[in-house]
Amino acid sequence: MATDSSMPTESTVQVASAKRAGMSLRTRIFLILLTSFLTMILIAAVSFGFMIHSWEGILRAEIERSLMQKAQMFAGEVNTDHTRNIVALTSQEGQRAGARATVVDMNGKVIADSEVRVVDLDNEGRRPEFAAALHGDTGVEVRSRNMFGIPVLYVAVPVSGGAVRLAYPLADLGIAAARATHVLIFGSIVAVVAAFVLSAFTAEAVARQLFPYSERA
Repeated sequence: MATDSSMPTESTVQVASAKRAGMSLRTRIFLILLTSFLTMILIAAVSFGFMIHSWEGILRAEIERSLMQKAQMFAGEVNTDHTRNIVALTSQEGQRAGARATVVDMNGKVIADSEVRVVDLDNEGRRPEFAAALHGDTGVEVRSRNMFGIPVLYVAVPVSGGAVRLAYPLADLGIAAARATHVLIFGSIVAVVAAFVLSAFTAEAVARQLFPYSERA
């Protein structure tokens, strides 16, 4: 009795079944591995993000502490050194501290500044840090100083007959934090691409080992 050539043979059915099983297993392994890799990448990225934020806060606190010490030294010079002109003293202290130095009298009027002309600073004495210093406290403020939005740290302390202030731009801190964030983002993208490739390669290798018939024509 002749065999109908159009009917699938047992071998053909076995290969087709192996192919379907192999593809199903390959997909499951790929998804399991990819999910695991992406979860680890996410946890690592979040952890490093918190580390960057924590590092930025610690560094800012250290800059604030250092600037406060320098402002106290500036105030000490103003209180004790009466031999030098206040303008020259302010300029020298600003250079020594690596910051902008400003002096106001007890009415908040600017009498010396190491970087800006006094005539252009009519309202400077009304700043919150000066208001605190003129009331006998240490004033600390952070705000943007120019159109570029660069944050500046201001520390003002009281002196006899007024207050002094040092201003330090935090641009370097912001740049460092931004670079660290960019490195984190780039590294995360590379890790995600590697996760896709490795998951696909591993899933393919495992499926071939378990279902060798699935690779036959």
